[in-house]
Amino acid sequence: MPEITYESIKPLIEREEAQGSTMSCTFRCPASDVRVEATAAIRRERGAAGQVADRAARSVKTTLLFRARSALSRAIGGILGYGVAGQLGRGVATAAADQAVRGAGSGQPSFSEADRQAAVVAAFQTVASRFVWDPAQGRWIAAQLAGEALTDFAAQLDAAPVAQPYDRGVLARMLVEIANADGNIADEEKAFLADFVPPDLGSVDGLLARAPLSKVELDETAQGRSRETLLMVAWALALTDEDLAEAEQDRLAELAAGLGIAEARADELKRYAQLFIIDQALAAAYAGGQADASVRQQVIALAERIGLDPEAAERAEIRYRKRTGLA
Repeated sequence: MPEITYESIKPLIEREEAQGSTMSCTFRCPASDVRVEATAAIRRERGAAGQVADRAARSVKTTLLFRARSALSRAIGGILGYGVAGQLGRGVATAAADQAVRGAGSGQPSFSEADRQAAVVAAFQTVASRFVWDPAQGRWIAAQLAGEALTDFAAQLDAAPVAQPYDRGVLARMLVEIANADGNIADEEKAFLADFVPPDLGSVDGLLARAPLSKVELDETAQGRSRETLLMVAWALALTDEDLAEAEQDRLAELAAGLGIAEARADELKRYAQLFIIDQALAAAYAGGQADASVRQQVIALAERIGLDPEAAERAEIRYRKRTGLA
């Protein structure tokens, strides 16, 4: 599988439209006509100070868990509204800030072609699980067309999206509660949450100040499988923490009960979340088409840390290779 670059996904791009500081895209599978919408924030290239920060960030990004957290952040952003309308709103706000910094001007943020292309790539990464690389044709195609099912995590998101504004608010509060389950949330974790919680759902500090979700509040969420999506995403957030605290697990069990999800199904949703994290780690391990032995060992170690048994981790790797056309 090639690295995800603008050139590698260019055949999929049906539409790329900058709206303020947000890139809105439509990706179309050329073989099946399946269309997928996605958005991402457009960011400017930075000068020397930014490059220093980038070098520091890259040293952190070498960890597989960081890869999983980044992917999860994009996925949650789409669920909570930063994927479509919410990101458009953030784009408007960013554009206004840009104009204020520049003073009187055209009223539109100025981005280079490299900035725009990077945003298209970022948008594709939010929906990359919907596509697989076809090595025979040398192109990306819809996952369904390749005869490979979507990952369980992606399939759950597809089949049971969180569509109601009230439910989005509940999910935001669930995520903040999990992050603060032990009563001690670091500034870095607040910043991570703020990256995908849109302003219309409240600030992270504001959500932290609210009382824990009650059984009644949980019971008022939409009936059906979207409740399972809420729990699955909350589990994914908890598992991407370096240390899954007992308080987080207890709160997740309470949330499952409040949402009316049976224990066996809650365990299954937890497994979807575990496999999502390993899948993102595998994407990093196979970024060059071949997995380095030491990186594969890191994937196995990560699987153990998040409670996934070695056989499940091995099967996850095999299925990843099959989905992405690797031998």
